[in-house]
Amino acid sequence: MNDARFPREEKLKLRNRISHLFEHGRRFSQGPMQVLWMPSPWPLERGIQVLVGAPKRRFKLAVDRNRVKRLLREAYRLERGNRLDGAEPVIIGFLYQGKMPVQLSALRGHMAEAIMKVAAHSSKGDQSLA
Repeated sequence: MNDARFPREEKLKLRNRISHLFEHGRRFSQGPMQVLWMPSPWPLERGIQVLVGAPKRRFKLAVDRNRVKRLLREAYRLERGNRLDGAEPVIIGFLYQGKMPVQLSALRGHMAEAIMKVAAHSSKGDQSLA
């Protein structure tokens, strides 16, 4: 049975790690999301840490930003599976860049493709991603 939780150890919360991800991470777009990722220079308890975000510029109301972030977390939780088990520890940021009417089913497809892309490149040790 898969572990379908999204535990505290998988959430990227430390300010220095977040700034390190934005400064040194690789970026690519997947559907309405921009994905930032990098191999972790720190040891991670679960092998991965994830950040989700929605810009205040695009979503003026906090309730809309919170909904988008909740959907991103849910899509990640449902799609991560065991795809990142063989890879080295990574830090990933999912930033939603699309319009508001977002459906979980469409977001899950984009999330699955993004996770597979990160897993493929992190297991090879390749950081060039377009």
